[in-house]
Amino acid sequence: MTPAALNERASLVLDAYIVDVSWSPDGRSLAVAGGEGAVVLIDNLAQKPGPRVLGEHGMGVIAVAWQPGGKTIASSGQDSAVALWDSASAAVKRMRPGTAWTEHIAFSPDGKLLATATGKVLALWDCAGEKVHQFEPLAGTIAAIAWDKPGRDLAAATAGAVCVHRIEPPQFTVRKHAWPAACLSAAYSPNGKVLASGMQDGTVHFWMLTSGKDSQMRGYGSRVTLTEWSANSRFLATASGAEIVVWDFGGKGPEGSAPLELSGHTERVTHLAWQPNGPWLVSAGRDWRLSLWQPGREKQVVDAHLTGGEITAVRWSPDGKRVAVGESKGRLTIYELISQ
Repeated sequence: MTPAALNERASLVLDAYIVDVSWSPDGRSLAVAGGEGAVVLIDNLAQKPGPRVLGEHGMGVIAVAWQPGGKTIASSGQDSAVALWDSASAAVKRMRPGTAWTEHIAFSPDGKLLATATGKVLALWDCAGEKVHQFEPLAGTIAAIAWDKPGRDLAAATAGAVCVHRIEPPQFTVRKHAWPAACLSAAYSPNGKVLASGMQDGTVHFWMLTSGKDSQMRGYGSRVTLTEWSANSRFLATASGAEIVVWDFGGKGPEGSAPLELSGHTERVTHLAWQPNGPWLVSAGRDWRLSLWQPGREKQVVDAHLTGGEITAVRWSPDGKRVAVGESKGRLTIYELISQ
């Protein structure tokens, strides 16, 4: 008997390449970043989803993020602007962090600050769109940003280091976790003990934040861009090709042990997403396949769906019961997790 399955509950097609999606805190709505420029709000997800355009970025949207516990939606675009949208009124405040694109945006866990990464520059904004602080430019372009769970530290992956920015206004300090390769991802374990990063040189590096010890895992065939933690901080899921490699941080940790290798995709894995409050992992690849896994219990794929196009966004709802999947052809599908 299949222990769980992803059942399709709703689907609609937008007139846009779906770049990114973000759930509202109550799980009733979705913000969608359209590749042609529209920021779309989708309401009534439980019954018949209805889209409405909040506004636009010139040439295309890059990223979208919903404020935790609030009604503000942040978006960045190819017009070099960052916008703050009121999800109820569609009122907008636009900022311009720099002339380059702002490729990464992330609200702090308490929803009070928005971090933006524009080229080499990391900046903080309040929810009124006022700049709180801008850090000195890093050595290279920022490839990823991540807040720790308390919202005290903000990590930025860049060339040769993951730089951790301590957020303690009015003092802002930076410390570097150096490595002689480009760092491509940044991921804090939910328990705050480990900071992991995927590397250009085909390794995964992690720093034990309590002891200061650092280590690396080799054997990847190419650069590692995906590093995602399970909700209980036990498993770190990674991918650089068609296989998913999961490291077990339980007991003595992953050093000297073989990882779990999950094979179910025929082409490169492009998305990994852990259930926010449970053991389920969803993956998507260039083979247009969406797969459900339960690492640590099942080595084989638990459920899989072949979509109608390239999967461009995968996000769990805050309650961990649904998964939103966006495609390059504009289709947005909501799956519900059904478990025995």
